[in-house]
Amino acid sequence: MFGNKRYVTEEQVAERIQPLEDRMAQLEKVIESQALVLEELRAALEEWKGRAEALSGAPLSDAPASTDVAASDAAFATPSATKANAAGAQRHAPSTWFFSMPTAEGVFPESTPQEEVGKSIYQMRTEDGVNGHFVMLSTPDAIATAMISVSQFVKPVCRIEGNTHRQPQRIETLDEGVVKCDEGVWRVVAKATVRFV
Repeated sequence: MFGNKRYVTEEQVAERIQPLEDRMAQLEKVIESQALVLEELRAALEEWKGRAEALSGAPLSDAPASTDVAASDAAFATPSATKANAAGAQRHAPSTWFFSMPTAEGVFPESTPQEEVGKSIYQMRTEDGVNGHFVMLSTPDAIATAMISVSQFVKPVCRIEGNTHRQPQRIETLDEGVVKCDEGVWRVVAKATVRFV
């Protein structure tokens, strides 16, 4: 009579909810990064508006020749260069970011300004908010996270020296990797070289 009823424990509910909470946290981070991209695009749009007004407001023949060249160079800058300049103007101070798992294509879809214990595997430093250099963290938590799946967490963005079949005591970054911000995510331009010791 009571055998047909199924009871779900609190632990089972928590197990089922945890992936949803993790996904929500990921989506919130993506929304934050997209908000930054939107802010950069708005700044670029304002810059273009200012250029257009400057060009239409005063005839180029009235300005000195050197100003004409500068104005025409600025007026014909590519949108991607303008976006990079706007991003650089907004994030001109050097900054450090932390990455978790990369995609198979070598993209870091998530970045945080603080290290997240048990999740962060890489640390990146950028001077202009567009280009950066990254290293693999050598903390026990980062090593443990990376060793869960070296082929997924490490190989898409690093060349590896040393034995990957045993838990390393530390990880040395021999050559820093290079990343570039592309549409709100960091894409690997050159892989880092790491040694498992």
